[in-house]
Amino acid sequence: MLLTVDVQSVCSTGETMFSKKATITCLLILTVTLLAAINAQSQTLASARILSSEGDVEIHRPSQAKGMLTQIAYRVNDELFAGDVIRTLKGGRLVLGLADGSQAIIAEQTIIKIMDTSKSPRTIFNVLRGKTRVKIERVGGRPNPYRVNTPTTVIAVRGTLFDVLVTEKDTQVFVHEGEVAVSNLARPEVLVVLSPGQKTRVEETKPPESPSTFQPGRNDDKFKSAQPENDSARRGIQITDQSGDSDRKRKPDQSPLDITTPDQKQPGGGGKP
Repeated sequence: MLLTVDVQSVCSTGETMFSKKATITCLLILTVTLLAAINAQSQTLASARILSSEGDVEIHRPSQAKGMLTQIAYRVNDELFAGDVIRTLKGGRLVLGLADGSQAIIAEQTIIKIMDTSKSPRTIFNVLRGKTRVKIERVGGRPNPYRVNTPTTVIAVRGTLFDVLVTEKDTQVFVHEGEVAVSNLARPEVLVVLSPGQKTRVEETKPPESPSTFQPGRNDDKFKSAQPENDSARRGIQITDQSGDSDRKRKPDQSPLDITTPDQKQPGGGGKP
């Protein structure tokens, strides 16, 4: 919805009919109206949708007071917007979905900020702390460029499955499928490209470490649902349940399927570091 108002015309009419004070009031009202319309329009641009939630999870949304966040109530299938902050506590887990079918698992004790995917470069979210597994789908068989940021790192992806682990000291990136390019925010000219079975580590202002190998399944336990595993979840990468259940906490028989890595041998796989 686009709101167009001829401010000069309306308020010049007000100056003719009323006092100068009334004209100033008119301008203030129109300004507030325009800001509200712009805000309403931006709120229609959802960046993600909640596919499942379990355990203790908090979602905070920017309020009208600048720099303030307000905790909101939510349900499965609710849309999330740029600026929303997700915080999972111990035992908490949230699965997000994008319009193109891409998904992300937000593991326990993690904080991420949802970003505006309508802007370029298309950044999904900023992982401020904790553990996130991301599955980016290809579109029409072609690469689907996205970015994931952390306080120290830019991760450029096209169609892949990878993990991001963030602490106060560093960011670690593990690639299970596809290919990602990793750079330090402070030194974007230095890139490290990771293939399946490779990982890197980025510290503060240092460039990414040279790629090294990791054992398949290395991080799977960090992203598993607390609900009992079923046969379909054991077969590898799965798409989470999108049944439309509106309950905030799902019943045991409604738990989503994990996004897990296949048991097949990864190229360049080595021993567990």
